[in-house]
Formats: sequence, structure tokens, C-alpha cells
Amino acid sequence: MPEFSRRHLLVAGAAVGAASLAGAAPALLRGRSGERVLVVGGGPAGAAAAIALRGAQPATKVLLVERDPTQLRPGRPAGPVSGPLAGAGYDALAAAGVSIAVDEIRDIDWQRGTAAAISGRSFAFDRIVVAPGVAARDEGIEGYDRDAAEAMPHGWFGTTSIRRLAAQIRAMADGGTVAIRVPPGRMRFPEGPFRRAAEIAGYLAREKPASTVVLLDHGNTGADRAADLVRAFGRNVDYVSGASFGPVERVDAATRTIHGRNGRLAADVVNFVPAQMAGELALRAGLADATGWCPVEAGRQISRLQPRAVLVGDAAFAGDGAAAS
Repeated sequence: MPEFSRRHLLVAGAAVGAASLAGAAPALLRGRSGERVLVVGGGPAGAAAAIALRGAQPATKVLLVERDPTQLRPGRPAGPVSGPLAGAGYDALAAAGVSIAVDEIRDIDWQRGTAAAISGRSFAFDRIVVAPGVAARDEGIEGYDRDAAEAMPHGWFGTTSIRRLAAQIRAMADGGTVAIRVPPGRMRFPEGPFRRAAEIAGYLAREKPASTVVLLDHGNTGADRAADLVRAFGRNVDYVSGASFGPVERVDAATRTIHGRNGRLAADVVNFVPAQMAGELALRAGLADATGWCPVEAGRQISRLQPRAVLVGDAAFAGDGAAAS
């Protein structure tokens, strides 16, 4: 019987970032010592890249720019659902000699070698490492707006949504249902929804044993993983394939109901994970292609669209369509 745990979830997520960074190592270290390197994004991949650069080339000036200060404070919300992985943290980055700017890069001028931030500042670079992260992709689902995203939290980007999801699960009465919608297409950490289901099922088995987790799998890739969950947690887990449910056509935030072409699913708590694409900066800076993701040279992590950029993290994919890890 497979074993699922909070540690399993977090370690697996860290492994994804480590694999991406390992592929980027030759490109990261190709420059001359003493250059100005700008790292955009302070999540696990960006922070690891910044520290690795300083360790390999102590004379290199490394500046990391991150828009969300919580990414630079290790630690995750306590409760039935693990929070997103954070970066290395202020102390570790400072100890490695990495400079930090809390700001958001809005555009990159590839010819001049400058990155413009929303604060009005401009950061010059000789080399640049971009970890653009992942954002929600609009699926055109009726009723899925900002209010619906709050009522049915995705828990996938940032910490506010994960706290809201955890609070809803804790407040749910025993005998309730938690639905996890797995999106179609590529996504950040594809194992994540199934490991989250295991984490929630474990919590329910201990605290609310009459409750159930339902996986609505629009990725249509998780039948075997769901079977493992059923064997591990029994009646606390159920599985619905996206193929049988049909595409999501509408959501009702007030009743927490997902309406598909072939049926509907109502739950006390809905973890609605949206379809995904590379973060907004990747689109503005010309790093993403028509798929919404960032193609890179396999094994090197150099952008196929902007060869001055090294791409790390979840948004980067090898040119053959496979993940760039």
C-alpha cells in the first residue's frame, strides 16, 4: 500500500524545482565572474539558482527580485492542507551574498539588458535567470470569477487561497464532502492534486471520519493514482473521471456546485484548481509561446524564444513538449 504524507508532498515538490535547476546549471555558470546577474522570482527554483550562482562564482553580483515577500519567509500554514513551497528565505539568501529587491518586474528590454519594475526602478543585467511561475488560464467557464475563486479556493498560487481552503475544511461538519477539481492540460506539479487528496483524506480519516474527498479529474490521467488513494483511505476517497463528467460549463459559487456537460458535482468544500499557463511576466517578456508555456533547450534551460534568458521552475518546458526537468 502506498504511503502518502505531508512530507511526501513537500519533498516531491522540491524535487521538481531541483531537477529544473540541475538542468540549468551549465547555462547558469557559462558567464564571466563579476557579471551582474538578475534573478527574477524568489520561489524554490529562483532562490536556489541565485544561491548556486553565488556559490560557484563569488565575485558575481546576484540580485534577486521577488514581488511577494511571503515567498522569502520559509514556513507554511498549519492545518489539513500544506501551503505552497516557499523559497530559501531572506537569511539563506543574505548569507550566500544575494541582494534582494521586493518589487515586480513588468517588462524586460533584451537589447539593452534592463528589466523595468512596477515601482519605476530599472535593473541592469549581464545575464538573467527567470522563474516566471505559473498562473491561472481562463477557461471561459460561466460563473468562474473572482468571487467564485474565493468561495472555491484553488490553493495553488500564493498563501491566501491555501489558508482559505484549509479554514473551510476545518469548519466543515463531519459527513461533508471536499471536491478537488484537477484541471486539463499541463499544470504546475501534476502530482499535486493527488497528493493533496491524500493529505486531506488523512486529515478527514482522523478528524471527520464520515467525510469524503472526491477527485474530479479533468486531466484524465489519475485513475491509477486515485485507485491507490482508495486502497489507502477506503471510503474517504472517491474518483470521477473528466471524460465521464464532461467539460466544466458552469460553476455556482453560492451552492459550491460544478456543472459539467454530463452531470454536476456539489460539495461542502470545493478546491477548484484552474487550468494553468506560465506567469504573466513570461507572456509580456516574450518567453512564452502559443501554448502559454516557456519552451527551452532540453538539458540547458535556455529560452528558445529569448536566448539571453535562462528559465527555471514550473513554467519551462523542453522543445519536444516534455517537462524541462
